[in-house]
This record gives sequence, C-alpha cells and structure tokens, in this order.
Amino acid sequence: MKLARKGYYDRMLEDVRLPRMIGVRLAYDPHCVMDVEAEARAQLEGCGCLERVSGKTVALGVGSRGIRNLPLLVRTTVGVLRAHGADVFIVPAMGSHGGADAEGQASLLRHLGVTPEAVGAEIRSDMEPVVIGETGDGVPVYFDANAAGADYTVTIARIKPHTTFRGSYESGMVKMNVIGLGKQRGADFCHIRGMANMPDNLLKIGRVSLERSNLLLSLAVVENAYDQTYLIRAVSKERILEEEPGLLETAGRLMPRIPFRELDMLVVDEIGKNITGTGMDPNIIQRFSSEHMPADPFIKRLVILRMTDATDGNAAGAGFADIASMQVYEKMEMEKTYPNSLTARTTIPSKMPIFMENDLTALKAGIKTAPDVDYERMRIVRIRNTLCMDRMELSEALAAEARELPNVELATEPYSLPFDRETGNLPASGFLYEAF
Repeated sequence: MKLARKGYYDRMLEDVRLPRMIGVRLAYDPHCVMDVEAEARAQLEGCGCLERVSGKTVALGVGSRGIRNLPLLVRTTVGVLRAHGADVFIVPAMGSHGGADAEGQASLLRHLGVTPEAVGAEIRSDMEPVVIGETGDGVPVYFDANAAGADYTVTIARIKPHTTFRGSYESGMVKMNVIGLGKQRGADFCHIRGMANMPDNLLKIGRVSLERSNLLLSLAVVENAYDQTYLIRAVSKERILEEEPGLLETAGRLMPRIPFRELDMLVVDEIGKNITGTGMDPNIIQRFSSEHMPADPFIKRLVILRMTDATDGNAAGAGFADIASMQVYEKMEMEKTYPNSLTARTTIPSKMPIFMENDLTALKAGIKTAPDVDYERMRIVRIRNTLCMDRMELSEALAAEARELPNVELATEPYSLPFDRETGNLPASGFLYEAF
C-alpha cells in the first residue's frame, strides 16, 4: 500500500483546533474479590467434582481473553487439580484466534502471561479437533484433540455480554466448550448460519458438546466495571446450562457505559483481542459487526490510536473506527486478523479505517470529518480502552453535563493534550488523567 508522505495532509488540517480536555473519574459498583487465589481455591474445592481426578489426566482450557488475574487463576487451578492427584496440562481454548494456528495460539497465551514457568503446567497446542458427536440436524460437534484425549477437561471462562449477538448464553462457559475448544472448525460450524442464528446454534451445539465431552467443570469469572474480579464460581458440567444465564445477567448489569449522548468524536487509545474479541467492545461504542444487532448510535466519528502488544498483530475491531493513527497500521498482521472474520462470517471488524500519519493528525481528521458539529464546542470523549472505563478525558464542552451526573467527578482543570513535538503522538505508557 502506498502511503502519503509525511506532512502531506498538514495544509488540509492546519485550521483544525483541538479543544482542551478535562480528566474525570467515574464511580461504579466497587465490589470485588479481595483474595482471588483463596476464592478460586475455595470454589474448586467446594464444587464436589475433584474426587474424580485422582490418578487422571486433566486438560485445562484457557482462552484468549484478557481476564484479570488470568495467570493466577490458571496457576491456582493447576495447583488444586494436582493436589487432588491429577496430571494437568493446558490447551488453548480460543477457536480461530491466534491466526487459527497452533503456534499463534500458544503465542497468545504467552502474551497473556500463561507460560509453563508461570503456571506450572505444559501447554499442548494443536488445531486439529476431533468430532465427539453431532446435532439432530447433522452439525458436527468438535473438541480439541488433546483435551479429548485426557480423562477430563476443565475450563476457565469469563462471563460477559457478547459483542455480536444476544441470547441466554453469550460469552461464557457454553461458548468456551463449543467454540473455544471446538477450534477453528467448531467455531466455523457454529457460525455457519450467521450471527442472527447464533443464540440457537450455540445452545443446540452446546447441549451436545456438554453431554458428549469429558468436561468436568468450568471456573466462571465475572468482572466489574473496573476490570476487577467481581465473582468466581466453579460450576460442574451438569449445572452450566442452569447457572450461566444468571451469571450473564450479573455481568451485563456491571458493564460500564459512556455517560454522554451525541458525541462528535470518541477517541480510543488502544484496541486488542485481549480486551475483547472485537478489539473494542461494541456494547460500549454501539457499533456492531452484525446488521441484526440493535444499536443506539451516538458517536459521529471514532478514532483509534494503537493496538495492544498482547493482540499479537490481530487488528480485529479496526473496522469499527473511522480514523486511525499509523501506529495501528504498523502493527497490523492480516494473516492474524482475517481468520476471525472468515470464521465468524462478519467482515466489518477487519476492514480498514482512514490512516493518518500520527495521533495528532488522526484526531484532527476525526474533527474535520465529523458532520454537523459546532467546531468551537466539540463534544469529545477519550478513553484508554473499553475495559478501562473508570477514568476518561472530556472536552470542555461536556463539563457542564458531567457536573450533573451522579457518578462522574471532574478531577482536573482543563489542559491541552501532550503530543510529542517530533512524532506527533501521545504518550503510549501514560495519560494525564492517570495522575489524578
């Protein structure tokens, strides 16, 4: 791709002025698990299943989501299973993520801090699943070959509203069994009828998968709006279909929100698969990859500035943005991005935004292209990512509204964004609003 030479757009954007920003804090339900290791251990010990694992091999399925305390949860689960006499190894349970490649999936686990040294168990990564059954209408049900070869499988699953469909079972334990452990083939068959039919397809395949697989239990995790561990629940295979909908309802209630309407521009500093499957959460930005999802659009322009290291080149979610900094382009790897869209049959998240040479020109382009706005009173919100929603930056035009909101506290005086004079980029390792 031929890119514009440095400074090419300067004359088109030279009259665009950025407003000053104000740092704010947002308050949400503060409850969290204070001792994650102790709670995970207590849940596992109390689930009534562990007497079965003595002298058995257990595959521990770990996904690609950036679950808070993930290495600790994995290490604790490995330790508890070993204490009950099990021989434990880890399998990536992430469908087509990691470029639908065995080494790519092992690499994703490393990026998330899940290494043999850190968690005390070897990782066996293989993309070839086995068929363990089929649905009444002939859909094959796949399961990770290494996991199927063990005596039992245990998974660690974050429960959360899905980014592209609605149902009683969304991101969670059922999906981990069907899509995560189903590998690319299982994910492909689950998505075959499109996202509009995902709730029915997931449950239909999920029933067979739970019945026919060697799953023993799932360690379910729900996180609060501060991206902290809100609750941990060890759920036996027999109770997953009963208990998951209630956990999903709790997770939905806890989700953070952008508390303003009719924004001229939203700036998201970073996107990544470790944040959510679509790089940034559509439930927050209200831009979805499936046309059947009901949306409440409130953003005229969406600008993204970079990708996380942990996303390992997967730029899923970039297609939701209108404008992006070149820092996104430089990290994109199509071979790691496109398998998700090919499997999920959704193209929007993998499309390309307009790329500008740096953060400064990206923000200016966002302002210039926003339709029907008051350039003297631009309504702008900036967030780090859609997991970190307790601190934001607001343009001065939003200050009066912010003062009226019960969960929003203005924490700074107005200031100008600190662009580097040489690169035109904002600091990657810190933001002014982190200081308060």
